[in-house]
Amino acid sequence: MIGLAALLVIVVIGGSSRSDRFEEENMSSSTAKKFKYTNHLAGESSPYLLSHAHNPVDWYPWGDDALRKAKELDRPIFLSIGYASCHWCHVMERESFENEQIAKILNENYICIKVDREQRPDLDHIYMAFTTAMTGGGGWPMSVFLTPDLKPFFTGTYFPVEDRYGRPGFRKVITEIARAYGEERGDIVSSADSIYETVAHYLNHQGGEVPLTRKPIADATAALMQGFDQTYGGFGQQPKFPHAPELSLFLRYSRQSGDLSYLQAAEKALTGMANGGIRDHLGGGFARYSVDRKWLVPHFEKMLYDNAMLVPVYCEAYQITGKPLYLDVIRSTLDYIIYEMTDKSGGFYSALDADSEGEEGKFYVWSADEIRSLLGDDASTFMQYYNVTDGGNFEGHNILNVDQNSERVRQQYTGGDFDEYLARTKSKLLAARAERVRPLTDDKILTSWNGLTLSALCRGFQITGDRRYLDAAINNAAFVRDNLWHDGRLTHAYRSGVHSNGQFLEDYAYYIQGLLDLFESDTSEHNTEWLNFARALTDKAVDRFLDSDGTFYLREANQSDLIVRPKEEADGAQPAPGSIMITNLLKLNRLTDEKSYLDAGEKALRQISGEMNRHAQSMTTALFALDYYLSDKLEIVLVGNGPARDSILGDIHRRFLPNRIVAMSTNGDSNLPLFEGRHATNGAVNAYICVNSACRLPASNLEDFRTRMSEVP
Repeated sequence: MIGLAALLVIVVIGGSSRSDRFEEENMSSSTAKKFKYTNHLAGESSPYLLSHAHNPVDWYPWGDDALRKAKELDRPIFLSIGYASCHWCHVMERESFENEQIAKILNENYICIKVDREQRPDLDHIYMAFTTAMTGGGGWPMSVFLTPDLKPFFTGTYFPVEDRYGRPGFRKVITEIARAYGEERGDIVSSADSIYETVAHYLNHQGGEVPLTRKPIADATAALMQGFDQTYGGFGQQPKFPHAPELSLFLRYSRQSGDLSYLQAAEKALTGMANGGIRDHLGGGFARYSVDRKWLVPHFEKMLYDNAMLVPVYCEAYQITGKPLYLDVIRSTLDYIIYEMTDKSGGFYSALDADSEGEEGKFYVWSADEIRSLLGDDASTFMQYYNVTDGGNFEGHNILNVDQNSERVRQQYTGGDFDEYLARTKSKLLAARAERVRPLTDDKILTSWNGLTLSALCRGFQITGDRRYLDAAINNAAFVRDNLWHDGRLTHAYRSGVHSNGQFLEDYAYYIQGLLDLFESDTSEHNTEWLNFARALTDKAVDRFLDSDGTFYLREANQSDLIVRPKEEADGAQPAPGSIMITNLLKLNRLTDEKSYLDAGEKALRQISGEMNRHAQSMTTALFALDYYLSDKLEIVLVGNGPARDSILGDIHRRFLPNRIVAMSTNGDSNLPLFEGRHATNGAVNAYICVNSACRLPASNLEDFRTRMSEVP
């Protein structure tokens, strides 16, 4: 019989790297289930948990009942963490968790707990750190075996039911661990204690303070460029993720340093994604990542946060270059969010599955014959433009994409307006696609991801002037304020009227950022209500998550079900919340002149300064905070209303000014210090431009404003 130590070696060798991201949505298999079994997940609100509610495995949600039962029965815990749009989560469910023999072994030897990583990012963060430390990699589904006091002693990701892919079979894993736990209990507990001490020390490590300089920014950009794919764009080889913050860093650094190679690199990635199969050329939006180097074949699930994070960097690229492709991406991505991911309440859904009818990507791919049948005489040009062939580029089917040949097709088209032709043909395919079995939507509303989307909508409105985006942003902010902010608490996850428990820094950080963007976008006399909401959330976040030494933690103190209090200084799939909070605090200080915001932000920035110097390339969001802190402070204050104000505001939005703040008042009667003594003259508009609190004479028209801006260093 294989020993536990040997089994761990196999998992270390065969385990996925963090970039493998084993993932899928859970709901595809659940639709065909006969409800022979019902476990403790049946009363949950998470679509991911509900999809496992009729497994023969006796799943529990994470909570007191399960944790208490593990101690009472002195059984190890099998903790499975995944999410609704995770492909390999579905595969493991079909292979193992719907298998009655596997379920029998689990039910007789373990307390089995299922966690939606999006609903409990703290648990995901903690146990991913242990999984990565113990196996050298991580991903989802995450499979963690814990002692009853919640300390991991064995970890992995996806396990096939039997030995396969160089991985031990799940049946073998759970059988051997159950045997070892019964016969080698002391060794396992001792090992778990040792592992816990090592990893907990790492998680609680304080990097120390160093002087705040621009060196980490230069170091990070240089290191990131070393890993840049100069042929196809993006970082690394395959699979390839968008890395929106890193591309934004390249744009900023190129402007500051004058080194155009960083602008060119960012454009290569942005153009590659915009043209590749990772983008849905019919319905808009991006898949989570490309499985190949060329951005052609996506892992087809669409995550709200990916799309929300990509919009701002495309906005910045458009501000710099004015290229129509980037504007098209902005519009199509935001339109996708509005039409496909928006709840009637104004909240935004979390994800769209990769699978439909049990097949990944089936909803999105096309055969050449299908397109010929649908488009008739229009098919040939369409197929040439989107590289559709009879042989296909994905398992015999076609993923639509464009390349240099596509531009030649456009130039040679003689049938009239080519964009009108594309709109007409795409609408026919979209109508046909709508008749297919649709991938299921994870319709839970996450406040943190809604905050990222709020920023995206505001930035998109600033670039396009399309009022639909601003209206969607205002509706979302009103929904969160009126429904998810209650009793001094900000709900993390919401679905079907049910609020999740627990407070998370990411919700506050991302949503405050979104509200500050909305304050700068809403031209109505009521825009200060968004700033007031941001201040209320900030005050609560500082009170609950900021430690006296300047550390931002992901959770409040004294959470009894967490073995460590988690913090995250490096960016992951989403930005580090503490770094976002630092920028929020620094901006609020400039907007309100409240010194406590500056003190808190500066202290938190100094707290992570040592880590920034050592690991700069993994802390892009912290570098944005550092850049804002060290840069000249540009403040533009507009007082007045009417066409002149709108023309000046449009000029501001067309400029690449990543560290500026904008404040507007129709009559100058705002109680913000920025408006003190500032009024519109005879009903006209006055635009005040201040750099480091030194102000130019006000401009009352666009020409004067541009003259004043030309004097800004």
